[in-house]
Amino acid sequence: MSDVIESGHLHPITAVRRAWVQISVLGWFAWDNRDVFDEIAEKFGSLGLAASATALLVVLLVTVFVSWRKTAFTLTADHLDYRYGLLWQVERRIQLDQIRTVDIEHPLFGRPLGVRAVTFSTASGPTKLAYLGPHAADRLHDAVVTQTGAPSAKKIGTEGVVAHVTATDLALSILLDAEVVLGLVVGGAVSFVPFILSGHALSLGLALPWFRSAWRATGKRFPRQHGWVVREVEAGYRTEFGLFNKQQYTWQRDRISSITVHQPLLWRSRNWVRVTGGIVGHEDLLLVPVATRSQAERMLVRIYGPDVLELLDNPVRVSRRARWCTLWWRACAFSYTEGFAAGWRGLFLKQTVTVSPVSRILGVRVTQGPWQRLHGVSHVTLELPGGTDVEAVNRSVEETVGIAAAMRRACVRTARAGTPISRPAT
Repeated sequence: MSDVIESGHLHPITAVRRAWVQISVLGWFAWDNRDVFDEIAEKFGSLGLAASATALLVVLLVTVFVSWRKTAFTLTADHLDYRYGLLWQVERRIQLDQIRTVDIEHPLFGRPLGVRAVTFSTASGPTKLAYLGPHAADRLHDAVVTQTGAPSAKKIGTEGVVAHVTATDLALSILLDAEVVLGLVVGGAVSFVPFILSGHALSLGLALPWFRSAWRATGKRFPRQHGWVVREVEAGYRTEFGLFNKQQYTWQRDRISSITVHQPLLWRSRNWVRVTGGIVGHEDLLLVPVATRSQAERMLVRIYGPDVLELLDNPVRVSRRARWCTLWWRACAFSYTEGFAAGWRGLFLKQTVTVSPVSRILGVRVTQGPWQRLHGVSHVTLELPGGTDVEAVNRSVEETVGIAAAMRRACVRTARAGTPISRPAT
C-alpha cells in the first residue's frame, strides 16, 4: 500500500450545506407526529415543547457531525480517494496519472467563510472537493501538483492575458444574440396572448415559463460570464470568470480536438464571434463568450499555428446540385490541408466554422439519404474525441470519395508517426 501524502476531512461547512436531507427527514417526522407534540404541549406546556425541539436539534447536530466525519480524502503517490455519504457511502478514486489540471475556485456560498473548492480535471470529467479551508486547499493543491506536474493555479498572476471580455461587450452581445432575441419575442408573444384576449390577471401565470427562459438566456448568463479572462499558462490556457461565484478551469493545448467559431446574425455588424473548443473527453467548452474575429484568429494561431489561417481563407463551396437538399447550400463549405480540416455551416441565425487537426480524427463516416442519392450528394463526417465533429455537407459523390480517402490516409499517417497534434511554432 502506498504511503499517505495528505489526508483529512473537508470543512465542516460541507456537512452543514448537505444537511437539508437530515432537516427534511426530521421535519417530516415532526409533522407526521404532530399529535404527539400536541399531547406533550398539553401535558408539560412550553417546557415540554422546548425539550422536544432540543432533542430534535441534538439529533440533527449528531447526524451532521457523523456526516462530516464520513467525508474525507486521502492522497497517496498513486491515487486520490474521496469518500462521502452518511447512509449510502460513496468512494471515488482518481489515479494521479489521469489528472490533467488542478484548479482552485472561490464559490459564492463559501467566500464569506474563506473556504475553497479544489477541482481535478480528468479525461472522464471534473471532480470537485468542496469545501476545504484555505490552508488545506493549498496543501492539497501543492501536493497534487508536485506528484503529477499539473499546471499550477498559483502562477496565474504572472501569465499573459490572451482574451478579456468587458462587461459592456458581454451585456451587448447577450442582447444582440439573434437566437435569444427571436426566442424571447416569439415566446413572449405566445405567452401573453391569453391575457390580451381575456384580460384576466390569472392568465398571466402562463407567462411564468417565459420569464424563466428570459432569465436563463440573459440575466443568468451575465453574472456567470462576467469578468471573463483567458490566460496562457505553461500547459495551455486558464479561464477565469464569474461575478458572484468565482470559477476557473484549465484546458491543455494538446487536448484540444477542435475549435468552433460561432457568429450570430446581429453580431456581424460588429464582427463579433463566440469561440468554443472540443476538449478530449468533454463536450464543447466555452473558450471566449464574445471576441472580435481577429482576436479569435490570433487564438487559433496560438493553439494550432499559422498554417490554420490558410485553411480558413480558402473555403470550398458545394456544387449547385446541393440546393435541392438544403435551403442554405451557399453557406455550406469544407476545406482541408495536410494538417487540418474545417467545415462551415449556417447562413441566417448563426454561421459556424469548426476547425480540427487531422491528427485528432478518430474515424471517417460517409452517409447518403434517399433524397441525397437522387441528387448525387452525400455527407462526410470526421469523428472527433470531443466537441463538435467536422462535417462536409452535401458534397458531390466525387468530392466525397476524395475527401474520405484523403482523411483516411491522414489518419493512418498520423497514427504511424505517433504525433498527437501539430504544435504552433514559438
